[in-house]
Amino acid sequence: MRIFYGVVAFLVATNHQSAQAIQARSDKEQPQTVVSGTAVQSVVPVQAQLGSGMGPSSSSSSSSGSGGGAANSAFYPLGPNVMCSFLPRDFLDCKDPVDHRENATAQREKDHGCLKFGGSTYEEVEHAKVVCTVFADIDCYGNRTFLRDGVPCVRYTDHYFVTTLIYSMLLGFLGMDRFCLGQTGTAVGKLLTMGGVGVWWIIDVILLITNNLLPEDGSNWNPYV
Repeated sequence: MRIFYGVVAFLVATNHQSAQAIQARSDKEQPQTVVSGTAVQSVVPVQAQLGSGMGPSSSSSSSSGSGGGAANSAFYPLGPNVMCSFLPRDFLDCKDPVDHRENATAQREKDHGCLKFGGSTYEEVEHAKVVCTVFADIDCYGNRTFLRDGVPCVRYTDHYFVTTLIYSMLLGFLGMDRFCLGQTGTAVGKLLTMGGVGVWWIIDVILLITNNLLPEDGSNWNPYV
């Protein structure tokens, strides 16, 4: 019996000590009230501040947030918002590249736009900056209007390669292919000479196939039907 009573007494003492430790830890984490003169202030432990993400810097930013707004607070990478400049194109309203018509001075002043359009390969196509704005119903951090780099200087009009090639093969002696490409001057000359007595006709078909005869406005072949 003495052994049984000893075990029970040990368990009771252990539970009492655990309860005291838990109560002490709870009292440590709870805000304490400090009376300074006539003013009563609430003091939160530093560990609790760090655990809840409310450090001294965040508390100061929250106090100034009423006046300056969220723009004055530091960016929090683990927060719900991402940088506006990181959003994909689906969430942005981007303008078409500005055509500076090989005016390098205007491009430097605006810091966006293209010097020239067109090109068949990646190396030939110029890449420039365009002005993008985040859609109104998308929430993000930072400037909602910014410059997006790496946009290809390519534009499409109503010029289709297959259609132009068919015109060149069937009605090339009448200059229909060059009329379609907007090259009116050479098209009239080709019409009057009946396709250069057939020679010009064959040369233009070869130029089209080798991608050396392109639209006059500098646009690329439209890949969409």
